Amino acid sequence: MPRRSILAALFLAVVFLGPVLVRAQAQPAGEVKSRLERANALYRAGSDQEAKAIYESLLPQLRAQGPSRELAEALRNLYDIVGSAGNYDRALALANEAASICRSLHDSSCEANARNDAGLAYSNAGDYGRAGAELEAALKLSSASDGKTAVLILNNLGNVYYYQAKYSEALRTYEAALPYVEKSSGEPWALAWRRITRLNLATLYSRLGNDRRAIAIYHEVSDDPAGLSQREIAHILANLGVVYRHLGDGEEAIKNYHDAEKYYSKQQDVDGELGVLKNIGIVQALELGRLKDALKTFDRALALAEKSKSQRESMQVRLYRGETLYRMAQLAQAEREFEAALASATQLGTVEEQWKALYALGRIALRNRNADQAEAKFREAITRIESLRSKLQLSRLRSDFLADKRDVYDALIKLLLLKNDVAGAFEFIERSRSRVFQDRFEKVAPGLITLAHIQERLQPDSALIELWTGPDSVAAVWVTRQGSGIARKDFSVEEMTQFQQIVSGLPENLGQDWRSSFARISALVPAGIAPLTQNEYAHLLIVPDGFLSLAPFELMEVEKGELLLEKHDVTYLPSAVLLLRGVQERGRTVGLPWQRQLVAFGDPSVVGTGESTLLAERDANGAAGNLAALPSSGEEIRAIAGMSSGRVQLFLGPADRKPDFFAAALAGASLLHVSTHAIADVDNPERSRLLFSPDEPGQANNFVFLKELYDLDLRGVSLATLSACDTERGRVVPGEGIQAFSRALLAAGSRSTLTTLWRVPDQPTSQFMQQFYYYLVKKRKSKAEALGLTKLEFLRSGTELSHPRYWAAFVLNGDGAAPAPRFLSWQLLATPLLALAAAALVLIQLWSRKQAATRARKPVSLEA
Repeated sequence: MPRRSILAALFLAVVFLGPVLVRAQAQPAGEVKSRLERANALYRAGSDQEAKAIYESLLPQLRAQGPSRELAEALRNLYDIVGSAGNYDRALALANEAASICRSLHDSSCEANARNDAGLAYSNAGDYGRAGAELEAALKLSSASDGKTAVLILNNLGNVYYYQAKYSEALRTYEAALPYVEKSSGEPWALAWRRITRLNLATLYSRLGNDRRAIAIYHEVSDDPAGLSQREIAHILANLGVVYRHLGDGEEAIKNYHDAEKYYSKQQDVDGELGVLKNIGIVQALELGRLKDALKTFDRALALAEKSKSQRESMQVRLYRGETLYRMAQLAQAEREFEAALASATQLGTVEEQWKALYALGRIALRNRNADQAEAKFREAITRIESLRSKLQLSRLRSDFLADKRDVYDALIKLLLLKNDVAGAFEFIERSRSRVFQDRFEKVAPGLITLAHIQERLQPDSALIELWTGPDSVAAVWVTRQGSGIARKDFSVEEMTQFQQIVSGLPENLGQDWRSSFARISALVPAGIAPLTQNEYAHLLIVPDGFLSLAPFELMEVEKGELLLEKHDVTYLPSAVLLLRGVQERGRTVGLPWQRQLVAFGDPSVVGTGESTLLAERDANGAAGNLAALPSSGEEIRAIAGMSSGRVQLFLGPADRKPDFFAAALAGASLLHVSTHAIADVDNPERSRLLFSPDEPGQANNFVFLKELYDLDLRGVSLATLSACDTERGRVVPGEGIQAFSRALLAAGSRSTLTTLWRVPDQPTSQFMQQFYYYLVKKRKSKAEALGLTKLEFLRSGTELSHPRYWAAFVLNGDGAAPAPRFLSWQLLATPLLALAAAALVLIQLWSRKQAATRARKPVSLEA
């Protein structure tokens, strides 16, 4: 991209809230042949195909002449052309060849730039591990005097960390680039690269919810517009509108959108102008409730779209106009807009707009009391959604895919529940949740998440309860091996909001009379869930939904005076797909004393981190510098290690480091235990993280962010325990569920997880964990039984710890029916060996005595 405007590309990337990866511009060196000069001139002018043809024809001749700077430059320019076309394998080969040429010329700067190119090729292909390795190598090769190359590589390396969700590392890398820029402030390249680095920082801040700092950077850049085009200024103003909208400041968002509109209009940039007009209308309609103003805005947008003869833009504006008219109860006009949008979307082949129009037409049919037509529209909309989703390859796109589509599934599910269609309701409830999570196990259970298949895999003493929360109702589909059924309960929207607030307020709203306090939450659960009152179902598998993921159902009173906890053990599942994995994937059941049984991290060194520079000031849990040490953490881990018969690895205090965590996670231990501080962000899962000790003395604490856990390989781990606060909390994403640590650990391969719904004090947590592992390891109970027995011990303790605030927070997700693998101790192995040795000794002694007796009985011959 060196012959194009770097800033223009950057600002375009920032509009989509992603950092930009930039290639260095190779500097011509020496005199080259006329054809090579011609190719270079065409390349810099952006005539890619003409330049490519000349480079391809010149390469054999240049290679035949041996290593040269001209050959390296031709390879790198050709790399840029084929990489821009998406041919990353060829681009990587060219970059590696260029690096080899530079190395043979002993030109470290040239090699640094070539390896930077290779890093970009790996990054563009999604191989971030190799991209990081190449960029690290490039950084070591770059000269301290060549600030431009160092800044280039540091920004690209920071972006690779960003895409891997290694946000602490990304921050440090971006910040490391700024001193190079400031030191070279007089250089002509410095201003542009300062902006690039600062805007990459703004992207990082915005991703992690630190919108105020992102806003400050956008204003800083826009207040000094020298060298910026009006289109680039418009992009910044549009981004400001997006950030203010995230903050809930609709009026300020509209103001920035209007300012951006003026710049786009001056540039006659119709696409940009239409984009901000649509955003203005959306804010007016959805966030400010100014429906008449929104309709006027969409009328302006439609007129502009039709004037520019943009059929796609006209179709999208019609969808927005239709939604506004629907909210104004003008159903006939809304229906006409949606029908027109559907016809246009079908003609253009744009599936996204097709399902939106179909869903809207289904809602209108419902308002007109035509349930059959509504069901048909909803089913057709879901068919289009599924066809669109199947084409998505990037998990980061898939994770948000159903966020605005869950309403379609909910509308159909509600109709199926009303018809008492158990199999249909079960199927679509499962299809509406945890889809990215389910994709992880697609090979395990392709197309098998149906009521019949799940029934086949349930044990006779187990029952599955699938919960569903709609805008004005709660339902449960219960399934046993012998039967199934539906239970449903309707509420007003206001009552559902109140219930959500009550559940979110746990455990603070549980008073001393906590049974009556929790009864308000129990009122949410519809009557008629048969397995709850049937003793033959000792094991309950609960799949919660929405805010019910934050409720400990063990506290429900199922019969007078008896809690659910006292009748059943409980395991939670993000999706019934885990039942299929449990059947088809068998872990080891017995381990030997030299094999790893436990890997544990804890007792972190807590220092002032300065993390507020990265994370938003509104972080409810505070910066790590405000978090206390965990004196009971080390005691907890040492006690658990003392119960183990297999090999243990403990990383405590300064040894509790993030790099060692990632390395040890690959060791394949049966039990992975982490005792630390956790910060769960219910607004932004990108910010949820686990605290570790500094990587080096004098550094700040490091963090493992939630998304990083998904990249672990925890196959072989029977139980991953996070002995920390709030590890089962997180943002509830429609269509995916709660973005908590348990979900990430299960997706990474762990068969089960133990996490917490709220904050629990250090010392009671240590006691709880020691008791749990006693039942799990020493008494050989299943994971669900061990957890249930531990909770009952606390409940019946007769002490302060009997209150649920100390023990109800611990929840088990995944496979709770199986015990952890049993590890044989050296003593156990030695006992039969000693017995064999003793038996052999006895046999030898008996044989010796027999031989002696035989010799004694043998007649003595006398010789003359």
